[in-house]
Amino acid sequence: MYSKATLSSGISSWVLLKRVIRGLLRYRLHVALIVISISAYTLTGLAAPYILGTIIDRNILGGDLADLPSSAALYLLLMLGQWGSMTVNSYGIQMIGQLYLRNLRDTVFRKLQRLSMRFYTKHRIGDLISATINDTSTLNDVLVSGMLSVAGSMISLVGVVAMMLYLSPTMTAVALVSLPVLVVIAKVFGAKLKEAHRNARKRVAEATMVVEESIAGIETIKAFGREAEFLRVFSGISTETSKAYIRIARLMGLFWPSMDAAVMLSTILVLIYGAYMVSAGLMSVGMVVAFIQYVNRFSRPITQFINMYDSLQAAVAAAERIYAIVDSPEVEEEGKIELPRIKGEVEFRNVTFGYDPKRPVLKDVSIRVAPGETVAIVGHTGAGKTTLVNLLMRFYEPDQGQILIDGTDIRKIKLSCLRRVISYVPQETYLFPGTVLDNIRLGKPDASDEEVIDVCRKLGINEFIQRLPKGYETDAGEMGKKLSLGEKQLIAIARAMLRNPHIVILDEALSSVDPGTEAIVRRAIKRLLKNKTGIIIAHRLTTAKEADRIIVMTEGRVIEEGTHQELLRKKGTYKEHTIDYIPQARSRIKNT
Repeated sequence: MYSKATLSSGISSWVLLKRVIRGLLRYRLHVALIVISISAYTLTGLAAPYILGTIIDRNILGGDLADLPSSAALYLLLMLGQWGSMTVNSYGIQMIGQLYLRNLRDTVFRKLQRLSMRFYTKHRIGDLISATINDTSTLNDVLVSGMLSVAGSMISLVGVVAMMLYLSPTMTAVALVSLPVLVVIAKVFGAKLKEAHRNARKRVAEATMVVEESIAGIETIKAFGREAEFLRVFSGISTETSKAYIRIARLMGLFWPSMDAAVMLSTILVLIYGAYMVSAGLMSVGMVVAFIQYVNRFSRPITQFINMYDSLQAAVAAAERIYAIVDSPEVEEEGKIELPRIKGEVEFRNVTFGYDPKRPVLKDVSIRVAPGETVAIVGHTGAGKTTLVNLLMRFYEPDQGQILIDGTDIRKIKLSCLRRVISYVPQETYLFPGTVLDNIRLGKPDASDEEVIDVCRKLGINEFIQRLPKGYETDAGEMGKKLSLGEKQLIAIARAMLRNPHIVILDEALSSVDPGTEAIVRRAIKRLLKNKTGIIIAHRLTTAKEADRIIVMTEGRVIEEGTHQELLRKKGTYKEHTIDYIPQARSRIKNT
């Protein structure tokens, strides 16, 4: 049930980090603001402990109180400088983080619009939703905002180490004893945490997918009483998700105490060595206090880096999934030809295709549809009928052969041009939240209300739409759930007509329509196809009979073609198929 490919870019953590940095450098002004604020914070932070040490030695222990007010005022000024620079720094980091997040989400969503349908058949919807929303937020919160904060702290760290060396090189060496221990601990736990976070993100995506599928198919679930099964599936994934995060907590439970112990080791050693230095007269009490403050400031960036270390692994795992989308090849390569005039000739020339290349659905198919001709394609389920439509719309690319419009390979035609001259009415119409008018206007966004209504009049469905609760302003609901199947099909036909296409594709628009609406839909289809090239995926005898020509497919091959009467006289697959699989066909054939 959930065997589709998972999102993984296979890119190293270092390469991912460099890509994030390149993205941040687009916002140079904000980066400059952050650099200035970090510099100010570093300078004030370096001066403050030294001034404090001087106050202790000169004004407190030395008894010189004359310049204590000015020294205290200077110290206070430095503290205010730190506060102000940190405020500006925090604002700049949040600003650049939000700009980066907006751009990243736009990039991912734009990419999703351009990827081929083959990509969507390989990946789960929940996975893609999770990557677009959840993973981008994780990347921003940790790898962008967190990384900028840590970068600022690391700059301060350089200055702190310089001051520590200035005060006492030997004491600095003592303070740095625990540094190799910190590095070893981080390296040991790093790989395990990265894998644990990758697994956790995968489980979250699976949970998102189950929720999305269960909500989308809630009517079917309730109709067949499958609530318990979906609850069991979700509960299982939820349990696995909890286990994944518990493993992260277990690793961090070992990781944190180890790091804290290493940091505490430095503090204890500095205190012991500082006491020796004072007793030996090698260092004043004030400078020891100043040094301890520098040690605390030295440990802050390291602690900050440690604090985000586990989150960093989550961000790397999120980045892998995001760039798996961003780096996916766009199979829909843009052609360059803009067809000025369209006659409407469609030709499939020796086309072979399989959703899995090892299992072809179409096998050396050749079909020609003349301009203005309406062709019905019939055959058993799985014969490849809808696949022909998918290839003509360039949702997929043929593995072999060509598809041509007016003699031009569609791969050479601009996608915008190709899809402008073709209108597709699917078997199951998808409506977006909004009014009936909004959904019809999807076919031509700049169409006026009068233009939409005029098209509906020409199709003979204006009165039908006017009888809806609010006419054209009737709310269609999410996925058109407030409308009947027949009403949705009429909207889809009007949407197709509004584009004034040269080629019309109908994937059996009558298969789910009730008898009361069928006559209205049939008349609308007839008017839609007038003077246009029509390709109809037919499941009903009445639909096939009205076509100029019928093409019969079996197991991905064309085996018969001709008019309804010609095919019946041949007494071949079409007649057998018609009698066995089309409702009421036997009685209708007797009356033919």
